[in-house]
Amino acid sequence: MHFIRTERGEAGYANSTLWRSGLWEAYLISGAAQAGCTRLPEVTHGRSLLETIESLPAGAARFALDNYEAQAALTTCNLLGYKSAVLALGAERGWAAAERQLLRQNGFTLVHLGERVLRTETACIAAITLLKAKLGWI
Repeated sequence: MHFIRTERGEAGYANSTLWRSGLWEAYLISGAAQAGCTRLPEVTHGRSLLETIESLPAGAARFALDNYEAQAALTTCNLLGYKSAVLALGAERGWAAAERQLLRQNGFTLVHLGERVLRTETACIAAITLLKAKLGWI
């Protein structure tokens, strides 16, 4: 999980006590324990979108949720031949034009979850569930 600053994201989140105090690690461990999982995901924050994209593994399908310019629903995307996927979620306000361009230039397909704008945490859960089902993980 890579938390980045976006042009339209709320700047205060990136500077919150959660990150400064390291409290995010306690929440991560608590969530893993609740799920009965012993493996913690990699978490980064404070990097740019480009730095984060450059650190992503090769060979994964790449999707970015976008309610404003996406032509296809995530449910219609073909994952045949892929073993993994990367999902980029922006703020509820959406990606800025330059961010969309950067995502497209780096192999991301803009997709949506329907015409309504969802809260980021809701969109994240819904999209990950759909991707896991399409990949045959659930």
